Amino acid sequence: MIKAQSFFAYSRCGTIIVNEEAVEFPFIVKSGMIKNSEDSIAFMGENAVKKTIYVGKKEISIAETENFAIPLISPLFLKKSRQAVNTILEIKEKIGYGKLLYIPGISDPYVIPQLLLLGVDVFDNINAEIEGTHGVLYTMMGRLGNGMDNSAGNTAFLENLMFILKKGIESETLMEMVERWNISSKAMEILRILESEKSEAFEKAYPRTTGSVIASGIESLNRPDIARFNKYVVEEYRKPNELTTALFLPCSARKPYSASKSHRAIFEALGALRKYVNEVIVTSPITLVPRELEETYPAGFYDIPVTGSWYMEEKENIVNSIKAFVASNNYSETIFFLPEDMLFIKEKLNLNENFILWKKGEENQFDALKERIIQIREAQNSERRRDFMKEKLLAIARYQFGNWIGEYASQLKINRMFNQFMLVEGNKPFFIFNERQGKLTIHKNAAGLFIQEGKFLVEIDDFKPTANIYAMGIKDCSSDVRQEDEVVLHHEGSARGTGIAKMSRDIMLSSSKGVAVKVRN
Repeated sequence: MIKAQSFFAYSRCGTIIVNEEAVEFPFIVKSGMIKNSEDSIAFMGENAVKKTIYVGKKEISIAETENFAIPLISPLFLKKSRQAVNTILEIKEKIGYGKLLYIPGISDPYVIPQLLLLGVDVFDNINAEIEGTHGVLYTMMGRLGNGMDNSAGNTAFLENLMFILKKGIESETLMEMVERWNISSKAMEILRILESEKSEAFEKAYPRTTGSVIASGIESLNRPDIARFNKYVVEEYRKPNELTTALFLPCSARKPYSASKSHRAIFEALGALRKYVNEVIVTSPITLVPRELEETYPAGFYDIPVTGSWYMEEKENIVNSIKAFVASNNYSETIFFLPEDMLFIKEKLNLNENFILWKKGEENQFDALKERIIQIREAQNSERRRDFMKEKLLAIARYQFGNWIGEYASQLKINRMFNQFMLVEGNKPFFIFNERQGKLTIHKNAAGLFIQEGKFLVEIDDFKPTANIYAMGIKDCSSDVRQEDEVVLHHEGSARGTGIAKMSRDIMLSSSKGVAVKVRN
């Protein structure tokens, strides 16, 4: 019996009962546990039944036991990275999540994290023992030849690696581990193919939030959560209150940016002039962050090495994003107040008076910026009133649930109760701002809006949920739901509560085990 406890993209961890013994997965199985003969196959004491599936146009055999699915294919399929990604994802799609996936012969520790991310649950130590007897030692920095029998040490290395990766799934830090564990070129190839050629499917499986983002290199540009945010800002974000001037500012190490010393200095210098501009922070790998979204994920939860140097890919990404962002929001004026290391933006966009070099620490460093905003304000003869908190909550609502929610949320008022900001109708809360997580939680009063629009819905059997809902109780799930999303629970259109999705839609609908939704009310 499989008890899945945590999910991350296609990977999962938990316990499995085999021969009345609890085994934590993912795990390393010792050689000799699979018994294959002409007449029968057995694995970990469970007899298997063969069936045939098609992967692409190729027919392959799958040995299925009570708890395991074992494709009977040569591990040489891993030699071609594209083939490896396509094969594993298609097998996973065909067999679902009712059984653990074990592909025999895979024990290369330098691709295991990537294969775990793709959904392989069980690995073995066959090649680890073979290499070990030939004097090859597995280390954190790669293979090392020492002329000794390292078979036991290599197996222990695999088991320690599996323990760490399991913790990565539980803590939602697996992606950082996968990005860092790129000792072999094969690992890098697998990750790049997954994030580029399989990006649409990968995004659907990837959690909406992961707690934090440690962006250590250009590989993070294509992370599903970062790409998801970038796509929204460039294609769907709409400026607040019909503002016509965008002010582009540099990022800060401290998050949210408005809590940093540099951004507080800008606030103090501009004062009331801030209400005439739409502030947008320029950074990497997230690229552009409108001020209203600086507290939400991933903008308020990432960390990057700050060197003052930019990769070519980062420069192109930033410049292209600025072009698209300005065009989609139809700004009549743009101001770039940026430091010297971002002069490439001025060069690439052919900016003149609209680019003001921020010479940090110099006296009167903000004078030119203030003068430029005053000129624009006077030319437009503009006087504005702005509710920055309302703009923030509406922007987060549109990003979190889609622009459709703006029509409803804009009619709600803001109240502060129990030290929390809420969007309310009369005295009834509809959305509550979770400042720590930078997101809105759905109150049961808002459930009808989501049911009416068919958004972020999980349909359950006919019962009133009071605790966790397991996958076996799920009847359907709307296509927009991702792991860690706020969702509305209903039965045939009748609201039953709200909660947080703990699985992606595909896993939720193909599983019978594990917590699918953590119920709130």
